[in-house]
Parts: sequence; structure tokens; C-alpha cells
Amino acid sequence: MSLGDVKIISGGVANVISFPVDDRTTSSQTETIKAGEPVQVDNENYVEIVVDGGPVQTGANHFVGVAHNESSETSSAEGVVEVEQIIPNYTVLRAKATTPANIDTAAELLAIRGDAVTFDNASNVITIDENEGDDPNVHGLVIVGGNIDRGTIDFIVKPLATLFGRSV
Repeated sequence: MSLGDVKIISGGVANVISFPVDDRTTSSQTETIKAGEPVQVDNENYVEIVVDGGPVQTGANHFVGVAHNESSETSSAEGVVEVEQIIPNYTVLRAKATTPANIDTAAELLAIRGDAVTFDNASNVITIDENEGDDPNVHGLVIVGGNIDRGTIDFIVKPLATLFGRSV
């Protein structure tokens, strides 16, 4: 993946907390988590880079926040990563659109504002998948704006898609 895929642009950070990261031999991760990558908690309470099509409001993986630094795990030893925990419905984050041409006019961006979507993690860059369509009952991210010249989307995270919103 790459450094700085997702940025917190307003609303602040709840906390910066250290989370365990599983070693790369027994986990699905092949690289360290880089600063700026969105992370989720897996079924075993380790953090990992968000999966393609996540976060969702149901299921086992819960969005935690954005990596503050690079994780320290190796191929044979577990490690840690500091995570900037977001405040659901309040912290605004920014990432590139999966298809920037889909939001290169004000009308196109307006048409997807308020849509519930997820991350696209099918390539080496994590983007916001504005292509998948609005599904407010499942998808955990909500588009609140963007920049048509830069091809970026601003979004918030729904409480039920987060680690700490799951008990609501």
C-alpha cells in the first residue's frame, strides 16, 4: 500500500492508541501498515488494513481509524501500530475517488453527496468507491463533499461501522 491514502481533515481525533498487529506469516497482510492507511480490527483483535468493500455496519471487522505511524510487525513476530481513532459522524476524512472522472464536475459530486459507500482496496492505493452506489443499510462511509479538481472525496464514518459504535 502507500503512505497517506487517507487523511483526517477536520473534527479531530478521539485518541491515538497502540493496537497489536499480527505477524505477516499467519495473517493476510503482506506488508507493514503505513501511516495514513485506514485500519480495522479483525476477528482476533489485531488491526489490519481495511478490506475491499469495508467498512460495513454488520460483520466481524470494525473500522478503528487511520494509522499514525508504520506498524512494527515482521514476518515472524507480532508488532504494534499507533492508530488515530476517529469520532464517528464527526471526524471528516479525505481520500481519492476510485474513478476521479466520476466526480470531475460539481453536478457529479453533488449527485453522490450523502451516499453511503465503502473503501476500494483492490489496488495498491486505498480509495473511496463512489462507483458502488448508495447502500445506507450496509455501507459504513458517508460522502460529505470533495474536490472536483483533485479527485478527492470527503467522508465521515457511521457509528455502527466502528469498533466502539458496535455496542450501540
